[in-house]
Amino acid sequence: MSRFIFFTKTRWNEPPRLRHQLAELLAQAGHQVLFFEKPWLPRSNPQPASTGPPGIRLLEQHELIHHKARIGPLARWANAAWASRSIVRGLRAHEPTSADIIVNFNYDYYFLRRLFPGNPIVTVINDDFITNAPWLIQPTLQKAQRMACRMSDAVLTPSVALQEQIAEYFPAELFMPWADVAYASPPEGYVRKALFYWGYIGRRLDYVLLEKLADELAAAAPETMIEFFGPTEGDAADHPLFTRHPNVRLRGSAQLSEIELDRMAGSIIPYARGVPEVDVIVMPNKAMQLLARGIPLLIAGMPRFELAPFVRRLDEGDPIATFRSVQAGFDGLQGPIRDYVANNSAGARLEQFQEVVNRATAKRRHG
Repeated sequence: MSRFIFFTKTRWNEPPRLRHQLAELLAQAGHQVLFFEKPWLPRSNPQPASTGPPGIRLLEQHELIHHKARIGPLARWANAAWASRSIVRGLRAHEPTSADIIVNFNYDYYFLRRLFPGNPIVTVINDDFITNAPWLIQPTLQKAQRMACRMSDAVLTPSVALQEQIAEYFPAELFMPWADVAYASPPEGYVRKALFYWGYIGRRLDYVLLEKLADELAAAAPETMIEFFGPTEGDAADHPLFTRHPNVRLRGSAQLSEIELDRMAGSIIPYARGVPEVDVIVMPNKAMQLLARGIPLLIAGMPRFELAPFVRRLDEGDPIATFRSVQAGFDGLQGPIRDYVANNSAGARLEQFQEVVNRATAKRRHG
């Protein structure tokens, strides 16, 4: 079995993202994972390792300057020196070797090649960090990302748009999310009279579309509820969507196992267009979890979202007709959902990632 060293800008106890899921997937396959977290405050002396899930050890590494505040080469160099020192200290007790496989989720960690000259390095670019940054520092961040990709032996991304962006300097490979559980067929014959949203409730949602949907459902299908499960950000709970529409309810955070899925005709993912980090989405992690439970998707925004029979757009055509078609065709959509989940299983992703690692290792050994 191999040992993987993950570099991230997140804490392990944050909501699961691709970095957490990949680490757990490898650990469940019997590999060892050292997972570097990045606390908020810069410290030159990292804290001792702590234990995460089985097979995963949590380490700390620190940065001197926030990545969106590094303007110019001097700031970039100073932060790289500080972070490198922190990483070296954090690994002292773990005796790194050239057999370790580096998995880098930090678009700006171009200096990892100096720390691991003989190791295979796989970099994962899963967000559009460049477009989301202030325009003044975009050239600096773009250069850092370009250097990070070029020092890597392989680059992965879950987005076609990011793949196209990176293609200028590295041929990135698509690495899509996978279902957290095997597909389970929902019970047939139910009259499903509710829609639900599951996730963060904040600025990314298209509230104009949602209020329109609530009004039209109230007129055409008054028995239909739209239920929102998840934490609210800022003052989102005070939005008129939740205060003026009796068929819309905030239900608080919940696991999928706590939601009455047998009442649900589908899950809405109603994001606004024009938000860079949303526009690049092909298939979010939560969508795969929903599909594994047989739930069709009704989406808005995300112009690059996966095209499939079980994905319907609420921002094109008549949203009520869209809802009724999913409601009436729920049982018939299960075949395509089952096949899609099977083709995007944890086993399929583990096999793909292992092939990437094998190629990266061969590239490093043979130059």
